[in-house]
Amino acid sequence: MLSFDKGPSAHEWARSANVATPIKWGDLEEQIISERLTPSGDDGGPNWLLGVIMVAMMMALGAFLLAPALAAGLVAWATTTEDASTQDDLTLIATFLFIISIVVSATWLSMWWQTRSRSMIAIVSGLVATVSVVVTFVVGKSYDGDLPGDWLEWSALVAGVLGLALTILQLVSKSEHRAGVPKSDRAQRRYSAAREEVLDVLSERGIVELTADQRHRMQRMRVGTWHKFDAQGRV
Repeated sequence: MLSFDKGPSAHEWARSANVATPIKWGDLEEQIISERLTPSGDDGGPNWLLGVIMVAMMMALGAFLLAPALAAGLVAWATTTEDASTQDDLTLIATFLFIISIVVSATWLSMWWQTRSRSMIAIVSGLVATVSVVVTFVVGKSYDGDLPGDWLEWSALVAGVLGLALTILQLVSKSEHRAGVPKSDRAQRRYSAAREEVLDVLSERGIVELTADQRHRMQRMRVGTWHKFDAQGRV
């Protein structure tokens, strides 16, 4: 069961809030969090359906993160059998899993490009991909025969390069979390929706003027990272 203490309405708060201009986006976001603003349609009560969805999403995420490790295991399995048909099937599945790893790493890299911040899940993802590919090549080189599958080696190589790049970039980046910033997905969605309502009302009041592209960039930022706009001097 997922629930939160219900705070003031984000819409009502934004209608009467005394917001200084030019707006400090980090300060505004901190107010939204400290006031525990509640977006429309969120009564703060238990949400069983959301809990089920989150569990399913976590299971899917775990499967994606483990894809390269499973691929390495299948390659190792393929080296233990003499049946050509079985080897074909195993290497085909392994290639598909490495392609999934490529997509996952590319997605994390895209997110890093937007935020330039560290994520522990991304670090784990990059490490799993890198180590799995190293294991795959070690097993492949130690095998006397030739494994089938023209794309296996290339897909593994690309997955390993992206995984290594992801790991390095994540480790040299700063953590995106600050004290008091909600970390759970549920809290992130709640305050992200509250931020949007606050921006809508402040736009109606004429306090902020944002283009569609600027609003889109702000929507994509995780809760707790709007202070980066202040450091950049622009949205």
